[in-house]
Amino acid sequence: MPPPRRRALRRLVGAAVALVLLAGVAFGLAEYYYASVPIPRDKTGGHAVRAENLRPGVANTIVAAVDPDFYEQSGELIWPSSEIAKRYAVVAMGMSAEDLDSWRVRVGAHKLEGWFTKNQLLDFYLNTALYGEGVTGLGAAATLYFDKHPRDLSIAEGALLAAHLDPAPGDVPAAWNRVLDTMVERGWLSTTERTGLVLPKTVQR
Repeated sequence: MPPPRRRALRRLVGAAVALVLLAGVAFGLAEYYYASVPIPRDKTGGHAVRAENLRPGVANTIVAAVDPDFYEQSGELIWPSSEIAKRYAVVAMGMSAEDLDSWRVRVGAHKLEGWFTKNQLLDFYLNTALYGEGVTGLGAAATLYFDKHPRDLSIAEGALLAAHLDPAPGDVPAAWNRVLDTMVERGWLSTTERTGLVLPKTVQR
């Protein structure tokens, strides 16, 4: 019979081998699951609004409201992706808002980040987001709230539309102020410009 120390060493080695095998199986299953999720495609149609065609700073009102870290590397450890990519993935994959943090959406969003540029993903989101009042897309929102084409929106107006991206915006003026304050914090809007902005009026409906 082997001495106790040798038996303990054998048990330790056996446990380590088992853990390695389990880790390999888990990795294999994760890879299989990842491969099974298709890359979400462009669901915006042929007449999509593009961020680059908006007035300077307007697109960043949307980013400030939804995902201020959008232009930075995601801090998620497993299948990292931005909030905007995840929100678009939900739409493109035909899922519900409750699925935002599901593994399937995380995989879809991670694939989006690898397949499309940040600018493309922002364009996708601008055109598929819900802006309140049952309105989908920045083009329809600009028409409904301001009777304008998106390219004519001001930063103040963009911030008000961005304030409606929260499913439960509550105090819209307060949300509008938060969007603009975030833009100042991120360096996307100067303090002087921020001070000169007033809450815009929407068209009467």
